[in-house]
Amino acid sequence: MTPAPVISIVGAGPAGFYVAEALLQALPGGRLHLFERAAAPHGLVRYGVAPDHQKLKQVAAVFDGIAGHARLQLHAGVEIGRDLALDALRAGSHAVVLTHGAALGRRLGIAGESLPQVFSAAAFVGWYNGHAEHAGLAPDLAVDSAAIVGHGNVALDVCRLLVRSFDDLAVSDIPQPMLQAFRQRGIREVHLLGRGGPGSMKFTFKEFRQLADLPNVRIRLPQADSFTEAMWEQADSPDARRVLQWLRAQRDVPVDATDGRLTVNLWFHATPTAFVGAGTLRGVRLRSGLGAGQDVEIACGIAVTCVGFASRAIPGAPGCTAAGHLHHRAGQVLDEAGQAVPGLFVAGWAKRGPSGIIGTNRACGDETAATLLATLPALLQGPPPQATDFGALLQSRGIATFGHAGWCLLDAHERAQGAALGKPREKLLSLDDALRTLATLAPA
Repeated sequence: MTPAPVISIVGAGPAGFYVAEALLQALPGGRLHLFERAAAPHGLVRYGVAPDHQKLKQVAAVFDGIAGHARLQLHAGVEIGRDLALDALRAGSHAVVLTHGAALGRRLGIAGESLPQVFSAAAFVGWYNGHAEHAGLAPDLAVDSAAIVGHGNVALDVCRLLVRSFDDLAVSDIPQPMLQAFRQRGIREVHLLGRGGPGSMKFTFKEFRQLADLPNVRIRLPQADSFTEAMWEQADSPDARRVLQWLRAQRDVPVDATDGRLTVNLWFHATPTAFVGAGTLRGVRLRSGLGAGQDVEIACGIAVTCVGFASRAIPGAPGCTAAGHLHHRAGQVLDEAGQAVPGLFVAGWAKRGPSGIIGTNRACGDETAATLLATLPALLQGPPPQATDFGALLQSRGIATFGHAGWCLLDAHERAQGAALGKPREKLLSLDDALRTLATLAPA
């Protein structure tokens, strides 16, 4: 008799849920375990999507429906590789799917990057979204100017939050401690530094207009006098072309320097060579590829580097590529020699790198699920999984965790706390906070 498949998924973000959904539909008798290291599920939706993009977060309701399936068990607050070895997880499962994302910020590798007030996007975005690892970051926003390295959507999210009115932010799901830092903002000018040319902007036109249309913001091109006609015409994407058309139409509009608006400066061919300061950040030094090509130093009191993300290494898993994701073939994890690792699969950002939108993870997860299903008959012929009661195993080790029912209680609590403050939710900021709160909410 063929045994019922037992499949474990590491990471309860969009990729993990879409893989789970595909496998639950394809395996009527299959049992799934979904592990999440954070104090809440939803991954990128909770900790990556900008707080003022509440509509995008509505997909969390779909994920909660998947998490409530009778054949899926959520284990929140469990880090694979620390609380439970990957080898032990594999020994207790017919297959394991790694969907742990790309939570590490990539570095520029330049002088001064470790100065106070210089942050990676992973840290800064994690901070304002209330991720436990970054909740204690404490950036000082009471500075005059900011520099953001990068011309992608994450960079625009960071920029928009630095200049958006406090009243708008107060009704988002930015946690109250972080909201108080935004209340103290003194920022009057933001520099968006792109290392490529005007036509190589990576952000979408929609994201750009969400920034440019803010009533308290003006967009400025400090290097406009150095633009050639070709620079205005050459674009790598339809979005970049539309942004250039908008910028060109606006460049001759008279500017009232006394209207009180904040300035966002778009820089191109601007390669940071050093962050400068003694004890704290004073500015960023750039090598400019426009005009005379001289070095420029821009004053700033805070800097955020939005130059990519990499996956966290999980002990027992093969190493990542130089681009920061796992080697794979259609979701089948490969070792350093390019050979398939039996029963080990990957989906999401850990598979393809930080690209696409939330919905991109569905197709990505479906591909990985199809690869897993194709190899499952052979996996089922192998030795039966060892102890598969992971909940009991974790409890025996004194590791506190919670499942879907616990998350539903915490979710309702966060929403109630937020409603009292006129916002969608007030997030719990650590696993300890979640467990303490759950102890007061759970029925006796």
